[in-house]
Amino acid sequence: MKNWLKEGIQPTVVLVDPPRKGLTESFIKASSQTGADRIAYISCNVATMARDIKLYQELGYELQKVQPVDLFPQIHHVECVALLVRAD
Repeated sequence: MKNWLKEGIQPTVVLVDPPRKGLTESFIKASSQTGADRIAYISCNVATMARDIKLYQELGYELQKVQPVDLFPQIHHVECVALLVRAD
């Protein structure tokens, strides 16, 4: 992500699907600095997803939609997909 910023690449959408521990604060800051209009966030851990979404909100994004997806009905884990939109 930092290389994208150095090279002037400006995506309109950033798609993230982090491990259970979530995103790092430095990645969240870097991805928000790209100027992307939307961030699609896929997660298997709602606690770290909520933590990361809060940071995105502090950096100018609004949570527009969250949708749980039961990809593995035989187990208790549920994936969640969220759409964040730049508030500017």
